[in-house]
Amino acid sequence: MFTRMIAVLAILLAGTVPALAKRVALVIGNGAYEHTVPLPNPSNDAEKMAAKLRSLGFEVVAGQDQTYTDMRRSVLDFAKKAYGAEIALLFYAGHGMQVAGQNLLVPIDAKIEDETSLDFETISVDFIMRQMSKDVKVQMVFLDACRDNPLARTLARRMGPSRSGNLGTGLAEIKVAETGGEGSVIAFATSPGDVALDGEGQNSPFTSALIRHIDTPNASIQTVMTRVTGDVYDATEKRQRPWVNASLIGEVFLNKQAAPAAGTEVASLGSTATTTPVPNQAVTNAATAAAATPQPNLDWEREKLIWEAAKSSDTVADYESYLSAYPNGTFADFARNSIKRLQGGAQVAAVNPAATAPTTAQGAAPGAAVTSLPNPQTAVPGTAETEAALGWNRTARREIQTRLNLTGNNVGRPDGAFGPKTRAGITAWQTANGLVPTGFFTASQQLLLTNQTATQYSAYIAEIKRKQQAASASRSTTTRRNNTQPQRATNTQRRNSGGGVNPAGAAFIGGVVGGIIGGAIGR
Repeated sequence: MFTRMIAVLAILLAGTVPALAKRVALVIGNGAYEHTVPLPNPSNDAEKMAAKLRSLGFEVVAGQDQTYTDMRRSVLDFAKKAYGAEIALLFYAGHGMQVAGQNLLVPIDAKIEDETSLDFETISVDFIMRQMSKDVKVQMVFLDACRDNPLARTLARRMGPSRSGNLGTGLAEIKVAETGGEGSVIAFATSPGDVALDGEGQNSPFTSALIRHIDTPNASIQTVMTRVTGDVYDATEKRQRPWVNASLIGEVFLNKQAAPAAGTEVASLGSTATTTPVPNQAVTNAATAAAATPQPNLDWEREKLIWEAAKSSDTVADYESYLSAYPNGTFADFARNSIKRLQGGAQVAAVNPAATAPTTAQGAAPGAAVTSLPNPQTAVPGTAETEAALGWNRTARREIQTRLNLTGNNVGRPDGAFGPKTRAGITAWQTANGLVPTGFFTASQQLLLTNQTATQYSAYIAEIKRKQQAASASRSTTTRRNNTQPQRATNTQRRNSGGGVNPAGAAFIGGVVGGIIGGAIGR
């Protein structure tokens, strides 16, 4: 009896280990500024983020509209709780500024009248990050503090032209430091040096997207931030693009859930056998797999695949199969309209159905598709052969490396050479998307990566072009300046030579005069 009790106790303790993982967060939202323009959203941002993180098992140290003293006290409390944590997280919304490359968070009672005020009225991000590095496995920093800050402009005027160059717009890039843990994730609401939008709703665009995606089941933080970036970029009409710097040795999940057991009925599907009179079996199987899959980042691609299959066959059964899997899907209204069209007699019958209808598979129901519809991402694992068949040149390989970086899987500077770091990045991306982690691509996996990063890659290319144009304009200006220098030198030479006599003529005349004088002396 005693042995059985010990065994049961061991099982219970083993089951509670994941719940005991220590997660600590510091969440601050400052908006009610006393000496500058107040911000309407940071308090709401902090309140919702704190609630979301608590639901994910975080012990949250939260504060809204905090003074300098309040912020110091909150950081101290956070530092004590974060010691030895699995994950330590900082979220800040409010005014911030960068001075000489250092990022500073601004309490609500700050005046910032001169440079001395910086040490006594602001909190350095580096200072908080040092508190997060004490025996902490993973550090996460989310800063929605890149808003337009009037205090920074006031300080710039007080500093004068010679020193105001140290005061930058937005926030400065934070380099990920090696802390001995499993890595860090640092995210800004917009690119370093840019100004973020506060938003017209109750929350900023960045915080709204972060709250929407951070608790997605079985989505790694790298995948979460890819989605956040895309949402913010779209919501701000391409005016704001979040910046993420991740250095993780593995995937980090904030809401890891076990996959449903085999045979478990999916509530959203119900019984497809009773809801579809004559279903296309291939489409139904694909739809069931898509709805039951625990990888939400593949759901959109699979929904499109099922919709394309239904649209291609253009039958009532296939449209109903799509609706059974995605009753509120993107194409649900189109599917219902197509069913009405087909049931209303809009579908034209063939003159000789027996002659024109395709031959069905043995035992298949009438109207069933002959070919199966496998999942294109998982049907064939990637190998060296499947990747070689894609025929990538060096430019295409650089694009793949860039897109992997945009998903949060850092493979280094894109150079078109697939070394160990790139292979590791591919493997991590495949694992995050529920694929066989071989480190090699297939054509369908390339398509999935391209679709996932379409928005971010477009923004990346636009930024590259902007920088190239700026560099070209700078070179043109330098060239024009250099071209004016020879003319100035010629004018100077003319003035030095007396104006109208050129150097060669002056030398000739000098020689003649010298000869005459020499002859005279000799005589």
